[in-house]
Amino acid sequence: MKLMNILLAGLLLWGAAACSDDDKPIFPEEPTYDMTGFAKGADVSWLTQMEASGKKFYNASGRETECMTLLRDLGMNSIRLRVWVNPSDGWCNKSDVVAKAWRAHQLGMRVMIDFHYSDVWADPGSQYKPAAWVGLSLDELKTAIADHTKDVLNALKEKGITPEWVQVGNETRTGMLKPDGAASSGKTANFAQLVTAG
Repeated sequence: MKLMNILLAGLLLWGAAACSDDDKPIFPEEPTYDMTGFAKGADVSWLTQMEASGKKFYNASGRETECMTLLRDLGMNSIRLRVWVNPSDGWCNKSDVVAKAWRAHQLGMRVMIDFHYSDVWADPGSQYKPAAWVGLSLDELKTAIADHTKDVLNALKEKGITPEWVQVGNETRTGMLKPDGAASSGKTANFAQLVTAG
């Protein structure tokens, strides 16, 4: 028994002597993310709706990862979010946009807010007024646009989020809020006033 204790003590001393600063375990460094310079980003406006329907996101190793975190880890530094006025399903409304912007902000990502000034997707062939704005005069539309823009941006500001970019209208080459702002029908002055109001 005495010999066993001596051997054990010897092994412990040998093990301690064999350890040096060079033998310390190496841990991976904290990753660094470049959130400056060239904007590398994605529009993730459907994200909360996709998550609510059960969609999952995985990294290259097959590990489930939150979508914006995955994008950041892949080198993206910017997130674009569309905002609709009063969508029937609630997705992409003010509160949904603020929730997604908050997530991006927590990851240090830069944020772009894209105002569609519609209840649905706005593109060159679909520049529909929000239902609540139908029948408004041009001056009333300008006020509604300005109020909506300020409302959303103030909601972001209350969370400490300052978007780096604000897009006034979406795919507006033919105008927006038609027929009042239909640049393709010669109403370029109206269109310019609506954009300026935004």
